[in-house]
Amino acid sequence: MKQLAKLVTACAIFLLVMAGCQKELSVENNMGGAKAEGTLLDSSGNCQSAIIRGSFVMDSTMTDSNYALINVNFTGTGKYVISTDTVNGVWFIDSGYVQVAGSKTIQLKAYGTPILPITSTFLVQFNGQFCSISINTVAELDYLPTNAGSNWTYQYLPSLMGSSGPLDSFKLTTLVQYIPYNNKNYYQYATSLADTFYFAKDANNTYYEFGTVDFDYTSIFDDIGGFIEYPYLKDKAPVGTSWESDEMDVLFGSFAGVAVKPGKAKSVFTIAGVNQTMTIAGKTLTNVITVKREIYFKETGGIGFSKVLTGTSSYAKGIGMVDQNIILSATDSQSVTATNWKIN
Repeated sequence: MKQLAKLVTACAIFLLVMAGCQKELSVENNMGGAKAEGTLLDSSGNCQSAIIRGSFVMDSTMTDSNYALINVNFTGTGKYVISTDTVNGVWFIDSGYVQVAGSKTIQLKAYGTPILPITSTFLVQFNGQFCSISINTVAELDYLPTNAGSNWTYQYLPSLMGSSGPLDSFKLTTLVQYIPYNNKNYYQYATSLADTFYFAKDANNTYYEFGTVDFDYTSIFDDIGGFIEYPYLKDKAPVGTSWESDEMDVLFGSFAGVAVKPGKAKSVFTIAGVNQTMTIAGKTLTNVITVKREIYFKETGGIGFSKVLTGTSSYAKGIGMVDQNIILSATDSQSVTATNWKIN
């Protein structure tokens, strides 16, 4: 009673609003100055497991999706602060008030920006105890995963030639070796159909193929005298940006009833969509870029190029090509769609 009277008197003397008194009384009633007690350890004295959420990408600032879930056994109520040290430009922290003792899961939010693509180990500190958590920071996600063993499964829709055999789908796998060419590293991608494709990326976020000027994984030309290098995607270019490949010597025919003819071919590319959201294989993908590809052919001795095919290819960040649609006629098309992928 003496403490309460003294508090009321102080409020009256300094003419403070009653809200100020109520706030102080509320803090006192809620044990505002108490410090939570507890442990990061389990009953056997070992650090409890933690769960890391979100993608940790070099040079990408942490967002609300980047956090660590840790288990804490609180033995006393009060305020708490649980934090880590700073490693590779990133740290974790959370604070709050525990009103009921017991086991709780605490979400430590990540802050900062990863500097290097490395594995980092953080020390979680609470109540004089330390436990570690580790995260793996990857290089900037792009539209051409190159880690060996990454693989994709694609399905032709509708099925090729009405069949239900192995040509209806194929698996693509990144091989271990790459081939330096023209100041780029061309990575090899082998299919279960015994084909090999070569793709690369330069420092300006332009992606290249070394091959024939066809659609991805769907060939209509036979090359004469070797492949050529051409850009098929520019991930910083705005919608409407266009470019074309060099010309190459090809044999064209045995396609849609066309007789085999020698000549030259080229492709014209146009950015048709950026920052798109698509649902592929039941997964919602963001940052998708769609590129329109128009393929032209000029028969040897002919005058001018004629367009022979038009289609679109869609590329998801961190995954690569996820969907392709080739227009065969006014009423017919051929799609190549990803049904599964594993990126190492």
